[in-house]
Amino acid sequence: MVEVEDNGFLTLSTAEGRIAWLHAAWTEWKNLFSLEIYGREGKLEITGLGRFYGLESLTFYNMLPEMGPPDTTRWEYPWPDRSSETETAEFISAIHEERRPIGDAAEAVRSMSVIERIYQGDSR
Repeated sequence: MVEVEDNGFLTLSTAEGRIAWLHAAWTEWKNLFSLEIYGREGKLEITGLGRFYGLESLTFYNMLPEMGPPDTTRWEYPWPDRSSETETAEFISAIHEERRPIGDAAEAVRSMSVIERIYQGDSR
């Protein structure tokens, strides 16, 4: 049996003081993808990945000066998931253009390095 975390919570910050929080969970009873990006005057909420994760959508919440409920605009993207085709096309283009593809193995190693440092309690 392999031990895994049921939930992972992570706080990341930049030298400029920008902060990002990440929560990844196996305990959610339903497939869920949700990404929220907060700014001074509003919030973007990205939900769904298609298929089992529900309809892909982008919602913009525009905070009003008087506060209260924000003005809200929602866009939905009901078309089929073409991510595999897009990723394959990017990989082939990188080969033809003799450049590193987006999301290459070096980027994966950097990501895994961050995760390893988190498990070791390194707060750099």
